[in-house]
Amino acid sequence: MNPSHAKIYEIIKNVKNTNGVGTLTEQVYAGIRSDILSGRHTPGSPLRLSPLAKQFDVSTAVVREALIRLAERHLLVLAPNQGFRVVEISRQDLVDLTQMRILLEGLALEQSIEQGDMAWEAGVVSTHHVLARTPFLSKDSPGSTDEWAVAHNDFHVALGVGCGNRRLVQLTDLLRDSSELYRQMSAKAPAEESRDVAAEHRELMELTVARQSKEAVASLARHFQRTTDLVLEHVLVD
Repeated sequence: MNPSHAKIYEIIKNVKNTNGVGTLTEQVYAGIRSDILSGRHTPGSPLRLSPLAKQFDVSTAVVREALIRLAERHLLVLAPNQGFRVVEISRQDLVDLTQMRILLEGLALEQSIEQGDMAWEAGVVSTHHVLARTPFLSKDSPGSTDEWAVAHNDFHVALGVGCGNRRLVQLTDLLRDSSELYRQMSAKAPAEESRDVAAEHRELMELTVARQSKEAVASLARHFQRTTDLVLEHVLVD
């Protein structure tokens, strides 16, 4: 069992009889989400209530609530008479998704640089510090480690959260969840080995805290596009 999942399952057992269904739903949601984003549940595959309930040692009602939340985050789809399935992926979807991320996360970053206070700036620096010191590639499975994926998400959240626009932050969060499926695929691409992802993140952090808005937004766009190009060229081939 993956260590991070073992922790999740242990938490579930510990809170099961104390904090109620709401807490259980949160933990099951986190466990299934991690499995989707890491590719353990492949795109288009069905998710059945009973096996998941057995896996997490919870009721099917708890699992259903978690799956509904994942569908709201656009990581699952619910089809009539078919139940829940992991979202499908495609070249066109990735192109559309990247275009929206460049536009919206770029806007959030630009506004954060203009409006963000020292606490926001400190958050960018601290989340980058954690990201830079977290192991990237997993030895046991393709893609990045769960810990790096969490640190990576936290860093990108920190970049845009200073914009002060709650709706914009929520939209960028949704897009980031959808893009994580593709980002994990990029780690499998041969060209990824020669790419200095750490340097890309460092440049982005430095430009951001230096309040160089135009350059930081351009750096973010290049960062997203490089991942997209890798997946289109080496993974989602025609």
